[in-house]
Amino acid sequence: MTTTTATLNLDEVAEFWRVARRLYAVYIELDRTFELDIPTCPELEDAADNPEADARERVLQWFNQIDGHVQVWQLRQLLQSTSLQNEENLRYLIARHLDKKQKTEADKDKVDFLLVQYFAHCAPHGLAETALEEVARVLEPAMGRVPQTFPEWAASLDTKLRKLNESNSLEELQNSGALQEVRELKLAVGDDYFKPGFLVAFTRFNFLARRAFFRAMHLDLHAIRESVNELERLGFASVDCRDAGLTESESLEQVRHVVHQWKTPFRAPYSGGSSFLQLILLRHCLQHTLESAGGKAPVSTPERASNVFQEPAAASAPAKQPDTQPVAVARAQEKQPLAAAEADPLDLISRPAHSGAETSQTSAEEQADEENYLTRCVVDIAEQLKSVPAKNVPAVSPIVLGGCKLLIATWEAQAFVQEDETSKALQRTVAARTILHVCVDRHKKNEPTDLAAAMDIARAQVEEMKRHVEAAKEAKNIDAAVNLAATSKRLLSLIAECEKAG
Repeated sequence: MTTTTATLNLDEVAEFWRVARRLYAVYIELDRTFELDIPTCPELEDAADNPEADARERVLQWFNQIDGHVQVWQLRQLLQSTSLQNEENLRYLIARHLDKKQKTEADKDKVDFLLVQYFAHCAPHGLAETALEEVARVLEPAMGRVPQTFPEWAASLDTKLRKLNESNSLEELQNSGALQEVRELKLAVGDDYFKPGFLVAFTRFNFLARRAFFRAMHLDLHAIRESVNELERLGFASVDCRDAGLTESESLEQVRHVVHQWKTPFRAPYSGGSSFLQLILLRHCLQHTLESAGGKAPVSTPERASNVFQEPAAASAPAKQPDTQPVAVARAQEKQPLAAAEADPLDLISRPAHSGAETSQTSAEEQADEENYLTRCVVDIAEQLKSVPAKNVPAVSPIVLGGCKLLIATWEAQAFVQEDETSKALQRTVAARTILHVCVDRHKKNEPTDLAAAMDIARAQVEEMKRHVEAAKEAKNIDAAVNLAATSKRLLSLIAECEKAG
């Protein structure tokens, strides 16, 4: 909706107000749901169509104001959890963003989401694997025209889709590099992204990438269920799932409940957010316990998991409300607004659950000691990771410090062999998490330890990570921001667990 204030005939005036009121219903619900605190639009609160150009201009200004406050994850959550997602609303939202004269990266993200939702909502059954021309035909009502040509690189996206479809877990999918390559391409094309041919190519990729994502997720869930069954057969009743945001003695029944919750339509993004990290780490926790007990961890294959894979209906049907989110997510984000569970990974960095007034004041000498301790821990972890032969490096690397065995995620382990600023930040955060893990373990065993100092180190590192995440976002280094956010989230979860335990 970017109609100018030029003179309109009566039919055009009526159409302007009809579309505006449809969009107003969506944006008012966004304001109510996420407490954006944007004043209502008097012209749209009035039931009469005002033919004056100034009134239409005020309406357009109101839309611009509220749209600047709406993030893509909020739009995603609202549309996928309410009846507001329908063909007409999606079409008007797409047209509004495409017609903007000045478009931002946020507009790209919203158009990405809206076009995929529109395609999923409107495509006849069986169109998932069709050519670009068929995708363009489905999208024509939303884009207003069919592209005459497609970018030369469009065919190369199929190679990246093959990488995703060959992934037999979320971790393999994330590590394939395909999503990162497409994100970099999206940034590289700049404003050409909004050309019709480009939009069709990206929409087709995004839709098929989502299918590959859900397939990989179901393979993970299948492997977790088999691990739970095998552990029960071996006589286990609980398992240490701290690395996945649960407890050190989580009942297998509760793990099974977590897996069941993941069957619900999922609304978060697919680029490696904290929630997906927890699912990956839950699988590793179970596999590690099985291997330690002499059992054999199950390996998911497409054939074995074919009976559990069904593409979710979230794209075209209202999803369940946020209170159905996985327990692991709910626990890790207990002190945050519930909507944060649906946020983009870049928005998942939350503040520590204590106020600044409660933070312990340390002397310069104490701060120096803590810094030395953190530095030594980084060196110790790096030495352990170097001892693992490169060809045998597992997806998750185990380390042992202070008698405490811990798991380090793939991107965290890779950071210990690099020297850039992002890697150094990841190293320090992993070290802070390790120190806190060791102190918590000793505290539970009534062994001498300084848990308060470990908490101070952890909290200080969380604050430092916020700055690194913001810097990565400003530099448009999406993968660095995602990895930093996920690692910081693991540390935040451990801090929250310590605070809850008193």
